[in-house]
Amino acid sequence: MEIKAKQFFLIVGILISALSPFDSFAQNQVIEVDVNDESLKRLLEIIEEKAAVSFSYNPNKLPLSEKITYSAKKSLSEILDDLSDKFSIEFDFVEKQIIVKPKKKVNDKRTSTYTISGYIKDSKNGEVLIGATVSIPSLNIGTSSNVYGFFSLTVPAQEHDVKFSFIGYGDISKTYEHSTAEEVIELKETIPMLEEVVISSGPNPEIGEIQLSKSILRPEAVSEMPALFGEMDVVKSMEFMPGVKAHSDGSTFFYVRGGNRDQNLIMLDDAPIFNSSHMLGVFSTIIPDAINSIDIYSGDMPASMGGRLSSVIDIRTKKGNDKRTQVWGNVGLISTKLGVEGPIRKDQSSFLISGRLSRIKWIFERENPDLKQLYFYDLTAKLNFKLSSRDKIYFSTYSGRDNYFVDNSGIEWANLAGTFRWSHIVNDRLFLNTTIAASSYDYYLHTDVENNTKWKSHIANLNIKGDFTYFVNPDNVVTFGLAINGHNFNPGNLTTDDPNVQPPLVSIKNAFEGVFYGQQEVKLGEHWGLKYGLRLTTWTNQGNAFEFQFDENKNVTDTLFYEAGEDYNEYRNAEPRLGISYFIHSQSAIKLSYARTVQNLHLITNSISPFTSLEVWLPSSINIKPQIANQVSLGYQQSWPNSGLTFNVEAYAKRMFNQIDYEPHAETLLNPLVERELLFGDAEAYGTEVTLKKEVGRLRGWAGYTYSRATRTFDEIDNGETFNAFYDRPHEINIVSAYDITERITFGANWIYYTGSPYSAPVGFYKFNDQETPVYGKKNNARLPDYHRLDVSATFTLNKPQNTKFHHDLTLSLYNLYGRKNTLFINYNKTELGENEFKIPANLLEDNRVTSQYYLFRFTPSLTYNFRIL
Repeated sequence: MEIKAKQFFLIVGILISALSPFDSFAQNQVIEVDVNDESLKRLLEIIEEKAAVSFSYNPNKLPLSEKITYSAKKSLSEILDDLSDKFSIEFDFVEKQIIVKPKKKVNDKRTSTYTISGYIKDSKNGEVLIGATVSIPSLNIGTSSNVYGFFSLTVPAQEHDVKFSFIGYGDISKTYEHSTAEEVIELKETIPMLEEVVISSGPNPEIGEIQLSKSILRPEAVSEMPALFGEMDVVKSMEFMPGVKAHSDGSTFFYVRGGNRDQNLIMLDDAPIFNSSHMLGVFSTIIPDAINSIDIYSGDMPASMGGRLSSVIDIRTKKGNDKRTQVWGNVGLISTKLGVEGPIRKDQSSFLISGRLSRIKWIFERENPDLKQLYFYDLTAKLNFKLSSRDKIYFSTYSGRDNYFVDNSGIEWANLAGTFRWSHIVNDRLFLNTTIAASSYDYYLHTDVENNTKWKSHIANLNIKGDFTYFVNPDNVVTFGLAINGHNFNPGNLTTDDPNVQPPLVSIKNAFEGVFYGQQEVKLGEHWGLKYGLRLTTWTNQGNAFEFQFDENKNVTDTLFYEAGEDYNEYRNAEPRLGISYFIHSQSAIKLSYARTVQNLHLITNSISPFTSLEVWLPSSINIKPQIANQVSLGYQQSWPNSGLTFNVEAYAKRMFNQIDYEPHAETLLNPLVERELLFGDAEAYGTEVTLKKEVGRLRGWAGYTYSRATRTFDEIDNGETFNAFYDRPHEINIVSAYDITERITFGANWIYYTGSPYSAPVGFYKFNDQETPVYGKKNNARLPDYHRLDVSATFTLNKPQNTKFHHDLTLSLYNLYGRKNTLFINYNKTELGENEFKIPANLLEDNRVTSQYYLFRFTPSLTYNFRIL
């Protein structure tokens, strides 16, 4: 692996060196300049003509009228150095432009400063804008708003023109002469135009961050993507993002950079969602209508985040329109959605309520008259109150449930999450966010409804944390905080009113977790950035519980009982984080990161079915050690502001320890000794992800290619030989696009391709007690056929553009346009040759196997009506 990983990092280096040929050519060309008592402005025009370059500058910030006599025959770089010394200006090559700006003054601690701070919001509905850019072009400094829309910028004590910008919104510039801690900046969303948008050449906020392995999925992009049955879906849309691999059709399971599916943490307003699926996984619980932002961290997680090895999906809901009431919703083939939001007190408080209810029972009850219940629902609500210019509080809640009952049996599962948050501006540089978040997930398998016989698994979490952000200056930000978490686990117990049934008892588990973290991000001059942090965790198991001790042959040697509240096992771990960035100029950067992550929650299931199955969660304990991962990433980022394009290439290498697999024919359901069914080993992953993205304009979207490998090694599997993981798919291509044909018609298209997943195929059959039994060789010794699919959609706006009160549109989606049969399962069948004579595929020496392949969705059209009343 080490050699191959080095090859990928070498590829990244070659790509980096090949992407910026203009800079070196332009700077090294020799030109002759001869002027006598000419202005600086005229001299720059002459250089533009002779060197075929273009200067960009703010005329109010440069001494353009100053006269100069100058004669030289030198390289362009040397001439610019001469001008830089004489006029105290500096030059920055960006694409085929040269940015001219005043030199930054030497940092003098004695120089007085002041701080501009506040919130950036949408002028129409008051929603905070996360990741908006705040910059001072004349000083070449800037910052961005955090996940709560707050920003802080410390500047020298003089007058400054400050620019506020955000993708899809018009820029605003304001002049400041002194501190402000109550500033509210409202940006107006730009009206889409058919002509291409020309982007300004300001600093790109993503490139300016000392951050790797972060993807931003905008809710507007999710809404424009074609969707199965017209159900816009945040989780399913992530399969088109770099580093994220979907399980298959009909599943919301996903894998990130060689990690298992339980190694991804989905947070909704800081509350974890343990199962994000509806209808056994066909749809997800999270719809974009009530979502403000979606950030995907696939490697370089901030020190404030943890708990999973592979990714954190940070989803923030809208706070509710605090300016006017609006109603929105849609009607599709599967469900109906309705939402309402508005001010409780204008500009001071607001509410949001959003719901979705399925309408699918009628589709299936004709085929199955015993069907009693089949539905799912989602309900999201949020309250927002501004207590003062420095204090805001939020309450948010989510509830989702699935029910499926046939005759006297059925299954159901439910998610419940709630968050209270208090945001407080301590002063113009220090921001505090205090959060109390709770969530739970329950799964029920009803085997006898009449006798109330059901199997139930449960996991719940309560989290209290405080997060501080200290803005030392625009180039130095410190974050730190602490958290305490309580966890409760029911790994699955059977309850019944039938006195004849005496089920075994599986121990309830409890755990306490303490977290402290600190991180600093600092810019070191014009070109270097450093981010370093440390996350410390303490995990303690607590009673009331009982634990088994096993010998080397997994026989029980003792049973240990612990009283309620008794601490009996502890793990302490340090998770260092490091990031180094080299900013070539304001539009390109090379970045390197290292992250160590620890996971103490483990999903126990030996099924690779794409559908939600009988799952249990177990904590790290006496018999299960914490999972640990180390990941190194190297990336290059480049943007072309004039075209709106952003390019990203990133290579990574990852090692994972204490990974979980299972004994053959493991029993994970209603088994008090389930821990002896587990195997522990290591895993490795590496790969390269390439993405080209365009977020604004008439044509927008992204295209990506990923080459990646994921392997696992267990002493008890294949004699310790390394095998491919189920999610090892070397090649993947994603294309997502939206195109405004007219002001009222938008076309969308997605195409995805990836290598087929590994699976274990039988290598033979033998007969035992008149039963044909398969014989398996090495694990995951075969692959499913490659997967690919094209989805298209057309959205027709029904109202005229000037109608601003009532908006409605009709979306036609065509899922799997060319009807590809993407294999979900493969069955190895007998073929009847004659009476009581069968041919069994693996009995034959030749390689022709008789198999049947199962798939879910071929060509699937849908129609959805959306409306919004403002």
